[in-house]
Amino acid sequence: MAKDAEGSVLTRRLLELTWKPGKIALQTGMLIIAYFVLLVAGWIAPASPGAGWFASVIIFIGRVIAYFIILLGMTAVAKMTLADLKGADPVPAKAAFSAALGKIKDVVASPIKIFALFAGLVVFHVIIDLIGKIPYVGELAWMFSPVFTFPLGIAMAATILVLVFGAMILPTIIILGKEGPVSELIDFLRRHTIKFAGHFLIALVAAVITLIVLVWAIGLSNAVSGEIMGDKLIYIQNRVPQWLQQTPGQALTYTVTVLQRGYRFVDDPRASRWTIYVAGFVYGVIMWLIHMSFWGFVTVNFSVAGTLSYVGLTGDGGGEEKAEPVPEKEEKKAPAAEKPKKAPPKKEPAAKKEEKPARKEDKPEKKEDKPEK
Repeated sequence: MAKDAEGSVLTRRLLELTWKPGKIALQTGMLIIAYFVLLVAGWIAPASPGAGWFASVIIFIGRVIAYFIILLGMTAVAKMTLADLKGADPVPAKAAFSAALGKIKDVVASPIKIFALFAGLVVFHVIIDLIGKIPYVGELAWMFSPVFTFPLGIAMAATILVLVFGAMILPTIIILGKEGPVSELIDFLRRHTIKFAGHFLIALVAAVITLIVLVWAIGLSNAVSGEIMGDKLIYIQNRVPQWLQQTPGQALTYTVTVLQRGYRFVDDPRASRWTIYVAGFVYGVIMWLIHMSFWGFVTVNFSVAGTLSYVGLTGDGGGEEKAEPVPEKEEKKAPAAEKPKKAPPKKEPAAKKEEKPARKEDKPEKKEDKPEK
C-alpha cells in the first residue's frame, strides 16, 4: 500500500477511488444537511448591529455542527476507501454510514478539542484587545500587545490548518479504531509533514482542475441556452430563490450569464408569469443539487487522498479488521468444541483399574498351589 502514496500512482489511485457514485452521493447528502444547518444558523443570528458578537457566536456554532456533519460523511467514505484498498467487496453506502455512526463519539470528541483550543486562543486575544479599550492606562499597555497577539495569530492559523488537514486524516484514524485520534493526527503530521503536504497539493490540484472543468461545462450549457432562449433564461434565473444561490460557484454562474446576455430584466409581462416562478424554483433546485454534487466530489477527493496518504505513509490499513475479528474468533473457538474427541485417552485409566482386580484374583490361586506341594 505504500506505493499508493507515491507521485503518479497516488494521482491515478486518487481519481480511481474518488469517482465512485456511492461515495459522491453519500457525501453530497451530508453536505446538503450541513448546508441547511448553516442556513438555519444564519436565520437565527440576530441582524441588529448591537448583537454582532452574539450573531458571530451563533454562526460559529453552526459552522462547528456543519463541520461535524461533513466529517461524519468523510468517515463513512474512509470506510469504503479502506475496503477498496484491501481489495475486499465494496462496502455499500448504508453500511459505511452505519459504521461511521458507530464512531460518532470520536467524530465529535476529536475535533471539539481542536475547536476548544481555537476558542481559547480567540478569548485570550479578545481580553488583550479589551484592555486596550481602557482609557490612558489600557492604551499604553495595549501598545505592547503585538508581543502576545502575533504568536496568538500564528497559533490560531496553525489550529485552523490542523482542522483542515484533520478533515482528511481523522476519518481514517477514527474508522481504524485508533486510541487518541487527535494525538495520532498530530503525531502523523509531525512525522510526515513534507510528504503529506505534497499529497495535499496533489489532491488540491486534482480537485481544482475537476471543479473548473465541471463549472465550465455548466457555462457552456448556459451559453447555448442563452442563445436559444434569449432573455427568458435571465427571467427564469432571476426567479431562483436566494437560499438556493448560496453554493460557492452557483451565484457566479448566474452572474456570468447575466453579464454575457446583458441585464434586461424590465417590466416584461413574461417575467412575471407564474410559470416563470415555478420554472425558476425547479431549475434552481436542480442546479443547486448539481453544484452540491460538485462539492461532494471535492470532499470525497480530499477524504480519499487522506486515506491514501495515511495508509501509504504508515503502512497501517488493517487496524479495522483487528477491531472486528468476528470470523477469526469463530475459527479459534472451533478447536475448543472438538475437545470431547479427546475422551478416548481418558478411558485408559479406567482400563488400568479393571486390570488391578484381576491381579488380586491371581494371588489366591497362588495360595491354593502351596497345599498341593
